[in-house]
Amino acid sequence: MFSRLTLASVLGSALLVGGVFSQGSVPATSLRTPLDFGAVGDGITNDTVALQKAIDATQNGGSLYFPGGCKFLVRGLTATGEIHWLGPGGSWLSDRAVDGAVIIQGDNADSDLLTLDHAPDSSIMGIGFDGNKAHQSKPCNGIRLINCEFTRLDNVYVTSCSGSGILFENSNTAQTSDEIDLVDCYSVLNAEDGLRFGFVLPGGLWSPGDCEIIGGHYDYNSGDGINLHVSSYTGISGANILSNGKAGVDVTYCTGLNISSNMIRNNMRQGVVLGQGPQFSNCTNCAIIGNQIHLNSREEKGKYSEIEVGFGSTNTRIIGNYCGDVHTSPDYPTSAKYGIWLHDGAKHTIMVGNSCPAGETLEGGFMAEPGATYSAIANTGVPDTYPPASAMKTEHLPSNGGDIVRLTSIGKETTWFGITGAKGGAIVLPPPANLISGQSIVVKDEGGGAGKNKITVVGNGARVDGQPIGSIVTNYGSLRLRYDGTDWWSW
Repeated sequence: MFSRLTLASVLGSALLVGGVFSQGSVPATSLRTPLDFGAVGDGITNDTVALQKAIDATQNGGSLYFPGGCKFLVRGLTATGEIHWLGPGGSWLSDRAVDGAVIIQGDNADSDLLTLDHAPDSSIMGIGFDGNKAHQSKPCNGIRLINCEFTRLDNVYVTSCSGSGILFENSNTAQTSDEIDLVDCYSVLNAEDGLRFGFVLPGGLWSPGDCEIIGGHYDYNSGDGINLHVSSYTGISGANILSNGKAGVDVTYCTGLNISSNMIRNNMRQGVVLGQGPQFSNCTNCAIIGNQIHLNSREEKGKYSEIEVGFGSTNTRIIGNYCGDVHTSPDYPTSAKYGIWLHDGAKHTIMVGNSCPAGETLEGGFMAEPGATYSAIANTGVPDTYPPASAMKTEHLPSNGGDIVRLTSIGKETTWFGITGAKGGAIVLPPPANLISGQSIVVKDEGGGAGKNKITVVGNGARVDGQPIGSIVTNYGSLRLRYDGTDWWSW
């Protein structure tokens, strides 16, 4: 059950005193409410028009108070300016919402439940949002924020949406949905992600981020608990991220992310993953510190691990986490493959003081694929060594694309190439005489320029998927090749 609100808001010290909200010296009961604009709030009457009138009349300078016990049935609401909404908090269960105020999506809605479109400096406190997913014919999100800077959601409950519970987006590079705080919010039982950053890469000086996700629950969603696509300097702390249908926290294209002091448990895939494991993540300088990450990888036994650091992740710090499976009953068997899994191409990972007991995962506490480099100190289940015994040898070769980094190893281990420039270039594979059947190679566009200047992969006496050469023609694209004793084949 939610606790009553006690935090000051950006409205001017909105406080709960004696069970009634006050805004400064003004009791919340004297604020305008949706009822003043003709809303009924019985959960049966269509209140869309009345509630939209209330929004239009109070945005950009006013406030709305949502009385306890009211259930407002709507079919999509939109704010295009700053809003400040207060509710009483209270119980959010649909059959016990006598104390709370809930906004409910009507059947077969055509739009998201609440869209804040270019509405910076907004706040929503103590209100529930019910997406009514059982009666929707298309994915609709609960709260969708587009280009909303300096916005705060506090003690907000979002449930049963046919899309994601909470979605942040940006539509241009001059303004982004950054500087957003989510404090003690719940986003649960949604058909997609609990919280999703669906940002596009701005390509300029503006980068969505500087957000804080503090406390709350992101549980029982069919997708990820929290999915961050493009963010800088965002923090996730003190949250419960439990029993989601995919990963607990799924991250791509992020820098400076801090995931700390969370409970991440019972998710069907990874607990925390940068780049969905072997997929390209482009995450830099991220920290995973002091979390309880266990009992994950429920989807398929042995397929996923508690923490996975993917291809293209650099300077990741993994410190003081518990990464295992506490199995106390037959309902919770050991299932994760590793406690920490560094995939091929994860570079310069620092691991200190983690507990990854080998007996609590299927194949060991730790795995570093060839091509991963790391430093490990004072861990349980992680070898304390740098560089690892299986570390690749590095050469830098000149090319018209900048540097070609060639990492070689013995026998059948992977040889990894990366082009760090953006001017394209050519990779000449080793001649067949130097190869062993089963040798594998990854060629990766690290510079992000292959869409304009393709990378050519020359077979050098062997064929590449039946052709003399292969190529990479998409930005950050890659080719994974395996030698069968005669030719190279992608896989």
